Amino acid sequence: MTFDPRRASRTLGLGCLLWAAVSLCGVQAEDSRWETEPVTLPDAAQWTMHAESTGRDYLIQVSVPEAPMPEAGYPVLVVLDGNARFPLAVAGREALTLRGPFDGTAPWLIVGVGYPDTRRFDGPARSEDYTPALPDGPVRDARGRRVGGADAFLAFLAQTLIPEIESRYAVDGTRRALLGHSYGGLLALYAALVDPGRFSDVIAISPSLWWGDGYLYDVALQQASRNETPADGGARVLLGVGELEQQRRPAFATGAEGEETPRMCDNVACFADWLGEHRPGWQIEHRTFANVDHGSVMWPAMQAVWAFLDPRPAAAPTSRHGRRGATDTFKMSPTASRSSNKTQQ
Repeated sequence: MTFDPRRASRTLGLGCLLWAAVSLCGVQAEDSRWETEPVTLPDAAQWTMHAESTGRDYLIQVSVPEAPMPEAGYPVLVVLDGNARFPLAVAGREALTLRGPFDGTAPWLIVGVGYPDTRRFDGPARSEDYTPALPDGPVRDARGRRVGGADAFLAFLAQTLIPEIESRYAVDGTRRALLGHSYGGLLALYAALVDPGRFSDVIAISPSLWWGDGYLYDVALQQASRNETPADGGARVLLGVGELEQQRRPAFATGAEGEETPRMCDNVACFADWLGEHRPGWQIEHRTFANVDHGSVMWPAMQAVWAFLDPRPAAAPTSRHGRRGATDTFKMSPTASRSSNKTQQ
């Protein structure tokens, strides 16, 4: 049964959510003459869900777009590291897809997947949830955090979260995107490879491709017989990385001048090219964002995310008097089966 989200829990407290902007939750005004209230996010709700597959609780946050619901239902964007990335994704949709000051936004329903009682990131939890298990590999990383729980986490998304979202909201089951950064980007690409029909669009920003010395290459080869989704011909994949991500990590590609451990930004470009060759049915785009590093890349990346999910209408021809034609035609931004490497300015 589908319910009207605007009648149920229309606002989500942002006093503790939008930590990067303002934080009024629990703050007592110095001047008691003025009553204060927490900042709220319209048309949003949150709840906690337990996952039997991981044994962990998750904070689920949902934002309904200010847009007419498409005939097929809302497309859904699932955002990993929801505590930190959900508000950024919502702000991006509101600011970057607005067609005009009094128009609506892109009709994407945004679902943040985070952790209870967490300000930004739950390091131990995401280290386990977002990393694939390695054959004969360690069960803990160098910091002592458990790793290798990606399959259990994907089972939670597929068997628990997505059905719950479909029961609460009218959504389009053919348009479902997954967005992740760092370990979250690793998880997003892993999901595309092992369960290619689950998400129509996959966005991996600064993915931790060094994991397992390039373990995703092995996964891609092992899953070669399952790389297509008949309904739409293959996934749409956006890979992005910051230009300043120069740190050396265990790697899998040959760098310039015979380097054995290329930079993260080189790894992402190499993987995009390789994936384009080995998944010819997929539509793959690659972006390098200028003047940002691993910590700041999500700010410019969000513009690319919404351009990827919600392409702007093609400009109408301009007459000799400089006036546009009466009708704008919406067209999908051209993509190729092979990756394109562009630098965002």
